[in-house]
Amino acid sequence: MPHSSEHEHLFLARLTLPVSKLMVRSAVACAEQVAALLGLAPKAGFGLKVAVDEAFCNAVEHFSGPVDQEERIHLEFSVQDGSLVVSLRERGIPFDLSRAERYTPDTPEGMNQPGLGMLLMHQGVDSVELFVHGREGKETRLTKKLAYGSIPPGLIPRKRPDRRKQRPTVRNADIRPATIPELAEVCRLAWRCYGFTQEAFLYDPDALTEKVRSGEFKSIVAVDPKSGNMVGHVGLKYHDPEVRVPELGLAFLDPGYRCPGLSNSMAKVAFALARDNGDAGVFDCSVTTHTFSQKAMQEYFGSRPCNLLMGIAASGLQARELATTQQEKGSVMSHYHAFDRTPATVYIPQRHQDMVREIHEWLELPRTFGETNGIPKSGHSDVLIIPLPEELNAAFIVVRSIGPETVAELTKASRECQRKRLDAVYAFLPASTPGCPAIADACEDLGFSFAGVMPHIHDHGDRLLMQRVDIPLDTGAIRVYGDMSRKLLDHVLNDAERVREHR
Repeated sequence: MPHSSEHEHLFLARLTLPVSKLMVRSAVACAEQVAALLGLAPKAGFGLKVAVDEAFCNAVEHFSGPVDQEERIHLEFSVQDGSLVVSLRERGIPFDLSRAERYTPDTPEGMNQPGLGMLLMHQGVDSVELFVHGREGKETRLTKKLAYGSIPPGLIPRKRPDRRKQRPTVRNADIRPATIPELAEVCRLAWRCYGFTQEAFLYDPDALTEKVRSGEFKSIVAVDPKSGNMVGHVGLKYHDPEVRVPELGLAFLDPGYRCPGLSNSMAKVAFALARDNGDAGVFDCSVTTHTFSQKAMQEYFGSRPCNLLMGIAASGLQARELATTQQEKGSVMSHYHAFDRTPATVYIPQRHQDMVREIHEWLELPRTFGETNGIPKSGHSDVLIIPLPEELNAAFIVVRSIGPETVAELTKASRECQRKRLDAVYAFLPASTPGCPAIADACEDLGFSFAGVMPHIHDHGDRLLMQRVDIPLDTGAIRVYGDMSRKLLDHVLNDAERVREHR
């Protein structure tokens, strides 16, 4: 009869309940269903239900003080190494299982004696263990050995075939903007490739359709001509409807197919679409854990590095179905490809002008440096905090316009970000405004250092980017491609060190 392999972890059920004894029946009912599923004998099933009953009530009784409405008890049933494991996690007050009072049946207290619940747990299962998980609370783990053949055949997962040997190769894919009816398939493809680690709207067909119809997002797909299946996607995301500078991203390929060169081909179509749309240029954010995407942007599309944002890449992401490992908190190198090459004047601090001049030369953008006149004594100040997705734990501070109150507003915004314990904060300053260098000096006093520039995105003008990373970061792990990126990286790291020493 079927049985799980020795080291297999087989999930059976999960239940999340409020911290209340009123919910113990739900916990016991779940245990009863699991016992029936595994074919436990009536006596063994009864013992399991009693053990879960006592563990749940014990968790409620040992909660510290009033129970917050947000608190939960998490119950999970699984099979590990031939045993049923019941894990009960909560954030109540910790206690030492080895010092728990033991029940002795010959005492006058009888059924009211402390320790009876622990005795019933031990009688119902083979082992009772307590694990403390720091800020995540504690876990009571009940383990019961299963007889051979207890697991129903339908629950035994089948080994997946080696896709590397069976994946068909896609050639001459049809690459084009997605139609509205195809957007639901885009959502499914995103899930097949990356689970739920991409942006939220990419998993909601209605939200994706709304963004495409409004022009906020352009979805480009690749279809295998042989099977008719959608196998690839890339997007152009317009962060500001008033600024025609999309971000190239949200690119993924179906792991069930071999698609040589398809990523580059899709990106080429996206560039052409942006140019035909009259956009000023296209930027991308390439992770620095490897140099593959950086090389493609520079060698294949002629994009050039313009800023390096450290500590912005999310941690803990893992692609589905792919041989990828968890990505630690990292950095991104932004590249830009300009279509609009209209001359303009920018205002950059003297200490960064040589680096910025080189970036402009790489981008083939005609720029001249203007004379700064300090912070204006009149005018409207506008400073905005834009939080990034929760998994990034970072924020943008965007200075939309500079006035007499800008330094005070910037300081307030910076302190607010520190209060929230964000990993990193990035300041976007209007480089087309004469007061920009003075605001950059104020940013340095707050611990910000040079990150680079971004053309065309501030009222069609350029921005100076600065950053403050408040977590330890292994800068030696930053991987960049080419001499231009290495020069920018050196300037960013040297300036961060200069600001630290200055403070």
